[in-house]
Amino acid sequence: MDRCVQCELERADDRLLRSDRSRAAHARHISALAAHPPGTERLVRTLHYLAGVSFGRTVRTGPLRFEPVLAEFYGDLAAACPDVWPGGASTVDLLAPPWNSLAVATWFLGQIQLTGKPPNANLEGWITTGNWWHGHHSARAEPLPAWRFQEGSLTHIREERKDSTADRRCDAYIVAADGRVMRTYDTPCSLATRGLVGMGIMLWGTPPKPWDGF
Repeated sequence: MDRCVQCELERADDRLLRSDRSRAAHARHISALAAHPPGTERLVRTLHYLAGVSFGRTVRTGPLRFEPVLAEFYGDLAAACPDVWPGGASTVDLLAPPWNSLAVATWFLGQIQLTGKPPNANLEGWITTGNWWHGHHSARAEPLPAWRFQEGSLTHIREERKDSTADRRCDAYIVAADGRVMRTYDTPCSLATRGLVGMGIMLWGTPPKPWDGF
């Protein structure tokens, strides 16, 4: 029993990066990410990895409650992606991310096309038509095949649904045909960190953990 308790304590230390071996493995992961060429892929891979390390420990209250990466890893984020945050950890603000959402969407569409996976959603909406005789009327628009990222936008759900009591963000959709980033059929949005992490999961699966394989 003593050995089992000790094993559990060691696993907890690994998951909190308190053990020497987990810190060393984490440092190797960050160095490997930093060795990737600068650009969107390195950014998405780094957020994907750090979200995995943060899983289960993210804050539940406050403005960062929607962010999948803990603030304690902002230094690692800036170290791996100095092209995105040249000023270091103190300049990382995931509530005002510096990436261009349309550029990220274009990169994602190119990558997901290589996998052969079809879009996972249809973005539906209405259009208003009219003429001088019949006046204006609404008709259901042609659905847009899109990629859906759960809570992947920066927009709180109450901006879309005024009567909502949910505390969450709107989903983000990338239109497969042209790379528009939308929260509804006719309303654009910006991609949040969770959206980029969702891209990583679609492309590469569950994020690796530094304690995997111990």
